Amino acid sequence: MDAAAAGAADLMAALNEAVVDFQSYGYDQFLAHQSAVTPRYGGIMPPAAQAHVSVGVSFDLVGGARPDGRREARVSVQVGLRDGMFVVAGEAGVDAPGYSDELWELLRELPEVAVQDLDECVALIRDYTARLCAYTDFLDGIGVPRTSERPGRAS
Repeated sequence: MDAAAAGAADLMAALNEAVVDFQSYGYDQFLAHQSAVTPRYGGIMPPAAQAHVSVGVSFDLVGGARPDGRREARVSVQVGLRDGMFVVAGEAGVDAPGYSDELWELLRELPEVAVQDLDECVALIRDYTARLCAYTDFLDGIGVPRTSERPGRAS
């Protein structure tokens, strides 16, 4: 395997590890908030002018304020290419009640960092994933009730 192939394999492995970590995180959050969330896992590679990918977990929240009754919360790491550099960012946010899909309230935002070195990119993906998966009170912070709580009961 040449250096480019080895680098590609390292990047794919880091992204796969992030997906696995977010699946575990999402499942733990689901167990704590079963009556109020439905998790969705995976990675997204939307069409764009420059290559990028987002890995993480989204939660459909029960009883949202949108007309369709939905609300979404999301925790993710984004990796892209810009001007010949790897760009890594991370965030946890929720769509603002009663607004369109375009308006997000960011509760945790990890800075966008551009690096040229693949090893630094892989290290950032792992660091940002670990930091976001340690955000265990994310759903609590946006008022999602825990499974053991009954509606109307103070926590």
